[in-house]
Amino acid sequence: MDRIFRDNDIAIGFSSNTSQKNSSDNIIFKALGSTIYRLYISIIYQRRRRGNPSMILITDRLSTACALKETIQVVEPCTVVALGQAYEVGSEHTIVICDIDPGTPDVLSLTKAVLARCRPCSTIPVLHLARRGGEAALGQARSLGATAVMPHDASPTQILFTVKRLVEARRSAVPRTAAPAIAVVADNVRKAGSIYNGVLGSLRSGEPVSVDTLERGSTAVLAAVGGGRLATWLDVVRSYDDITYQHCLLVACFAASFSMSLGLSVGGQRLVAKAALLHDIGKLHIDRDILNKPGKLTAAEMDVVRRHPAIGHRMLVNQGGFDPQVLDMVLHHHEFLDGSGYPDGIGGDAIAPLVRLLTICDIYAALVERRSYKAPMSSRDAFAILHGMAGKLDRGLLRSFEAMVEG
Repeated sequence: MDRIFRDNDIAIGFSSNTSQKNSSDNIIFKALGSTIYRLYISIIYQRRRRGNPSMILITDRLSTACALKETIQVVEPCTVVALGQAYEVGSEHTIVICDIDPGTPDVLSLTKAVLARCRPCSTIPVLHLARRGGEAALGQARSLGATAVMPHDASPTQILFTVKRLVEARRSAVPRTAAPAIAVVADNVRKAGSIYNGVLGSLRSGEPVSVDTLERGSTAVLAAVGGGRLATWLDVVRSYDDITYQHCLLVACFAASFSMSLGLSVGGQRLVAKAALLHDIGKLHIDRDILNKPGKLTAAEMDVVRRHPAIGHRMLVNQGGFDPQVLDMVLHHHEFLDGSGYPDGIGGDAIAPLVRLLTICDIYAALVERRSYKAPMSSRDAFAILHGMAGKLDRGLLRSFEAMVEG
């Protein structure tokens, strides 16, 4: 069960209506490797190809982009153009990939104009390959109208996963008008994600986390889960692809919603939301190759991963200013009632109720979220696994959580 606790920095997958096919894709990918997988996708998509390029990759890194083209064009033919040349191509594209660093106002303005030319219809997805993290980069991506965001150094195969998903999603999309409530939920999820990404940026650079900023993040999470149905904000969170923070946002939303359904005070709800946003910050100091590994971890690698709760706890203690209950949740969210968890191996009454709550939400989120190496698990299958963890989880809380999710 240790594997389900790992988060993937790039949470990528396929559309939910093709889960069986997705399972086959992932089995083939893991068994044969990325080269054979790309050939497999090429065969599937060959009949869909057109004579003219239908994907456009706009870049300021031509050599890198040409290498990326060789991977992603198995889905659709692809044209690579520099920013200044994009006006010379047509305007009919199935997807626009923006590999531009809009670091100055002039470049940002030109990029917006080019995207407007290449994307006459808002249903055409835009994948932005971001050069840096932080709130400013996410703001730039939103201003460009990006549908999805990924780090520029993601592997070509990871980018292929996302391109494939976005193209298929557009083909199968049914036009609909979003209700105002959905827009409000989406706005609050974006706020929470932006704030959380800023927190990660501060931690990476060794700067202290602003307690006020974290307070705003928890407020946005509570507003998101309080402003719509569970499925609404779940769909919004899952729509992100850069999503170095997707897992923590899912856990935060589940935990905040669960704390509301249990009747916790507003103060208690805020504590849970803050802890959920911070619970995996220790993974910033874990080798990304280990965190992103699609196969089974070795015993040595698992030992490294198991250090992240203590690392995150130490980071927050060293800064100071965090509620003891938040610190407890960050340190002990992988502990089990039977004493088989980590890092301290505590059990029974030594595990506080809020920690038990967060543990359930963390496991469930890890099971139902998209990963590059697996399709999302159904809620039914996820709860079957949770109920199979007899003696490890609080049974009363688990029943209440299931009633909330399935209700």
